[in-house]
Amino acid sequence: MAKMGLSVRDDPPKVVDLTVRVWGPEQAGLVVSVADIPREDPDSLPRISVLIRNVGQERKRFEVPGWQFFYDVDVRLPDGSRMGLSPFGREMLKPERRVESIAADLGPGEFVETEIPIGSFFNLRARGRYVVSASCEPMPGVTLQSNEISIA
Repeated sequence: MAKMGLSVRDDPPKVVDLTVRVWGPEQAGLVVSVADIPREDPDSLPRISVLIRNVGQERKRFEVPGWQFFYDVDVRLPDGSRMGLSPFGREMLKPERRVESIAADLGPGEFVETEIPIGSFFNLRARGRYVVSASCEPMPGVTLQSNEISIA
């Protein structure tokens, strides 16, 4: 593989502590949680972790139109005004980019985590606090809302 310019990293599997997560309301056996990802460098842009979890007793299967289109991330200033997308965010979320579809299959208790670089998708260059939440529609007629978090 070295001749191809590829490298392999053996990162240990990421462990997610579900007991410390705050969840939005349950609908159709599913819940969503948003959490801030701690930054090693205080000057780096913020990222969030979004989990969708099956808290029901039955397997849940649904189609995801690419993770960047699945979650509607809401970023607001403390006064309630909504933050606009950055030029990068507008480019990434153009409707013509919505070509990928992923099958999600969650057994009881299973979850999927998505890391979203909100500092790149939104104009978060100014110092201050932001209120962040996420929502999604995994199935027709089912809209899940996450908890709200505050990030700086």
